[in-house]
Amino acid sequence: MPTSIKFLIFATGWMVFRAVGSGLFLSLGILESPRAAPPDWTIAFLGDFAIGTTALFLAYMIWKKPSAFLWGILLAWNAVGIFDLIGALSHSFSAPFSPFPEIGINEISIRTILSLNTFVQSVALLVMFRPQVKAYFRV
Repeated sequence: MPTSIKFLIFATGWMVFRAVGSGLFLSLGILESPRAAPPDWTIAFLGDFAIGTTALFLAYMIWKKPSAFLWGILLAWNAVGIFDLIGALSHSFSAPFSPFPEIGINEISIRTILSLNTFVQSVALLVMFRPQVKAYFRV
């Protein structure tokens, strides 16, 4: 298996952490915790949750059942994921969120996490257009 496919599987699976983090913050909002994000963050968290909950399934499909259809799904999935991350990153400046500053999860760490995930997902999107990746998916 080419390294670019391994990276694509890793980058796709990595996005499961978006579901974990957003699930935590959505739960805090439902429980009306003082650590909950402002309501403005709900849409960004719902987008993260949707992307994250599908990540492991898509990573498995890349590994076991590559197809041109899956390549198209991944293309759209990555584009939507990047759009959501860029929106959340820009939103972090207008509505800062500092849920657990005592353990280092403040506005800066939120922006760092969003930037890292944007970078990983952007590289994954670019990797999808490499010839060996397109051949793997039979595109």
